[in-house]
Amino acid sequence: MSSLNLNNIYVGENGRVQLSGGSSNIDFVDTVDQMIAARRIPADSLEKRIEENDEKLVALKELQTLFGTLKDSVANLYGATSFDNSKNIFEAKQIFASSNGTDAGSLIGVVASNAAETGSYTFEIDQVASKHKLSSNTQAVASGADVTGLTGTGEFTVTGGVGSSSITVNAGDTLEDIRNKINNVKESTGVQASVVKVSDTESTIIFTSTEEGVDNRMSFSDDTGSILQNLGVLTDATTINAGNVIDNGNDAMIQLDGISVTRGSNEFSDLIEGLTINLYDAEPGTEVTIGIEQDLNQAKTAILDFVDAYNAVQSFINEKTYVDPTTGESSEDATLVGNTSVKSIESALQQLAGSFAAGVTDQVDQDDYTVLAEIGIEFAEFGASSDPSLEKTLQLDETALNEALLNNPREVMELFLFRGKSDNSDVTMTNFSSQTSAGEYVFNIDASAGVINSVTYDIFDTDGNVVETGVNATVNGNSITTEDGLRVFYSGDGNAADTATLNTSIGIGAQFHFQLESMLDSENGTLTQAISELETKNTSYEEKIDQLDERLERQREVLMDKFIAMETALAKMKNIQSSLDELMAAGKESS
Repeated sequence: MSSLNLNNIYVGENGRVQLSGGSSNIDFVDTVDQMIAARRIPADSLEKRIEENDEKLVALKELQTLFGTLKDSVANLYGATSFDNSKNIFEAKQIFASSNGTDAGSLIGVVASNAAETGSYTFEIDQVASKHKLSSNTQAVASGADVTGLTGTGEFTVTGGVGSSSITVNAGDTLEDIRNKINNVKESTGVQASVVKVSDTESTIIFTSTEEGVDNRMSFSDDTGSILQNLGVLTDATTINAGNVIDNGNDAMIQLDGISVTRGSNEFSDLIEGLTINLYDAEPGTEVTIGIEQDLNQAKTAILDFVDAYNAVQSFINEKTYVDPTTGESSEDATLVGNTSVKSIESALQQLAGSFAAGVTDQVDQDDYTVLAEIGIEFAEFGASSDPSLEKTLQLDETALNEALLNNPREVMELFLFRGKSDNSDVTMTNFSSQTSAGEYVFNIDASAGVINSVTYDIFDTDGNVVETGVNATVNGNSITTEDGLRVFYSGDGNAADTATLNTSIGIGAQFHFQLESMLDSENGTLTQAISELETKNTSYEEKIDQLDERLERQREVLMDKFIAMETALAKMKNIQSSLDELMAAGKESS
């Protein structure tokens, strides 16, 4: 008895169980599967390409993130302009404080922004600003009990540094009720109140200005009734009871380098540009010396972050493009080998890291830096490390960087930043673009009656050669913009013609910023386009695979129908043959 091959059983589209090759002994389901698989080889190839492209996309997007980090690392190293120098890390300041009496930190706090100039100041704190404060007489009543038996009812007016408001005291009100009514309008008056429980049967109410200083002192008046007089706050309808004054609410008084200064607050934010000064306590006769210096540690940290971010990009490229020099085979992780976009940006990065700061000019007795190597940042020596991921990365000589920052901080700044130096105090650079040149811009300003009529300018390169001459600038009020994106602000009176020469230089940080901005552009950036190209290819491949699978599915149905038809025909033939065999056998028996 022959056995049944279960692999030949399949379920047809009509849901009926059928036997593959039951009459022909041909497993036509497997045959059709192999025929379709052979015809699907182009789709398999496309799926492999998609898989390879997906690996490349993951790597490119990770590289894009690393480039974003590198761009962030030069955000304060390329010379972005701002009114307070907040975008220039080389203008960061640090504070040093000393005192000939009580510890300086107990008397004064100083915060310096980048806008502060270096220097030192001597402070004497004669008086700190305080809030005006007074109390009522202690009342022989609990804070939550009816007080109107002592005070009466009526209205009084509360006035503070913000404004005035009327308070109504009704029969049955407690000190807590009066407090709540005052506090409900404190935003409109600048006066707040609190109730002090002296004992179970005694309490008092305290009034306090919400801000310090003489200008925020409180005043009161009894309008109807004598509520405040009965509380002991006033001696008559409008006079404050001096005996209940806790604090007069004084202004702050200091001496800055011998100059007397008074403010209504303990925070001095307008005294010296870039400094915010907070007074904590007064100590007449004690001198507090505040020194403001460049915070070179912040500049150093920014440079170290830049080197680390650069090396992270280069190490990643090394890993994703590594080819064994001995075998010539790429590593398993080298998904970006041969990628032209990656080669292009790697070449651009190396060129930038080794390039010169354009337009940096010599100064007397100063060592001007024009390349990163001069401050201790150089390319790793080729083959010096056994780790291939370190090839082409930057190496930092921290001692050389420290010396450069300590001895020539201004020159280190010019090595990195875009700089514009004007010979006219009324002309200040306020912006620039990737198209702005390094060189000399000579502006001719035609102004009269307080208005700039027109501005023309000439451009000279760093060697003094004429680049353009007699070009018309765009004028918008006091803002002047050149065709290549240099923008200056003119603060002159505008009553006569004027001239100005602006010398520009483009440091390494600025060059990196513009290059990275271009690479990461959301539409035309090198990496953006490389990613978009692969995504477009994958979409096209997926569409082709879907189309091919649809055709193969139809072909499969046709092939299955043919095989089933063949099986049906063979089954009929076998039935006929079986009938004939039976007839012949019966004829032989009858003879």
